[in-house]
Amino acid sequence: MRLFDAPHTAYFLGGLVQVLFALILWALWLMGAFAGAYSLPAIPVSPLALHGFLMLYGVFPFFVFGFLATTFPRWMQATPVARRAYRDAFALRAAGLVLVYAGLLVGDRTIVVGAVLMALGDAHLVAALIGVYRRARKPARRGVMVFTVTLTMEVVGLALYAAAFWRGSPIPFAIPIRVGLFGFLLPTLFGVSYRMIPFFTASVLAHYQRPPADPRVPLGFLAATGTHALLASLDWRAPLIFLDAAIAAVAWYFLALWFQRDVARHGLLLLLYVGYAWLGAGFVLYALGDVGLVAGHPHLGRGPLHALGIGFALSLIVAMATRVTRGHSGRALASDAWSWVALLGIEIAATLRVASDVPTLARLAPYDLSVFAAPIAILALLPWAARYALMLTIPRREPAP
Repeated sequence: MRLFDAPHTAYFLGGLVQVLFALILWALWLMGAFAGAYSLPAIPVSPLALHGFLMLYGVFPFFVFGFLATTFPRWMQATPVARRAYRDAFALRAAGLVLVYAGLLVGDRTIVVGAVLMALGDAHLVAALIGVYRRARKPARRGVMVFTVTLTMEVVGLALYAAAFWRGSPIPFAIPIRVGLFGFLLPTLFGVSYRMIPFFTASVLAHYQRPPADPRVPLGFLAATGTHALLASLDWRAPLIFLDAAIAAVAWYFLALWFQRDVARHGLLLLLYVGYAWLGAGFVLYALGDVGLVAGHPHLGRGPLHALGIGFALSLIVAMATRVTRGHSGRALASDAWSWVALLGIEIAATLRVASDVPTLARLAPYDLSVFAAPIAILALLPWAARYALMLTIPRREPAP
């Protein structure tokens, strides 16, 4: 299979490489900063800010854009995205990411240029997808508009991150992180889950009654997560308690609505459900953290963020990438041992990262638990990434219909 035969091929390959690079870089920093294994070299930007950028804007957009650039036209029965559009967009994103890494040695200006190139590449693909949306018949657009909004928010957040990297910038890194997480990643993955999990379930379970979809639900979820980002930026913690609890309740309501016991017999389906379950858990943790802040007690730090970023987003990405790659490479739509190893490692990593911010557990642990999260995720993801990268690069097992 050639690299640009389909949008997901190049983008998934980029994501598989980048998730390992980003985690390895973070693990090396943790081993030096917290374990004292060696002296850390000086880098021109904050390591925490760089880690947030490489994960949120360096890893997830590869998978999200690859998936949506492939499926977006099919949902609306419209003409596919032109090869030149997604090829050029990928080239800009990949070149920008290389410059970001080079900037760690050269200087912060190179990092800024790299982030700008990434934003230009993503904006190019978003413009192509919006073009597909506008050319589609109006009835076929039902339930798809939310993705044009969330992908646009990714470009906005990436541009804000580039501005925040500029030396002396007044923009705090918390702003582009909130835009990326609550304006782009979470509502996009919820929208994809809302559309695809019941569809996948109905395609596997013979007597499954697929619940009717309402296009207002993903838009409402986007409005709720966007409100969370606004209230958190204003530090209005009391109303956040109720908002976060409500988002968690909605997420778990749909989990209960979609799930049937027979799902457990189908590994590929179960991967999706396990990943999705973290969405409600993450917002419950946010609500508990808000309660702690209002009461003046120690809160959960970045634990809720990592429950959503690692537990929900990374788990769901593994599940979706597994299914799409197997389907498009002509393989059976079934999970394998490596996808379960990857998922199990992610669950352990997410749990350790959340536990490291729980004051009682942190005091009981002899070491900082967060130090172990990244190495465990790397070991779990490495064989899965290698296997599925190979699937993406070799010809299909059978001719494509």
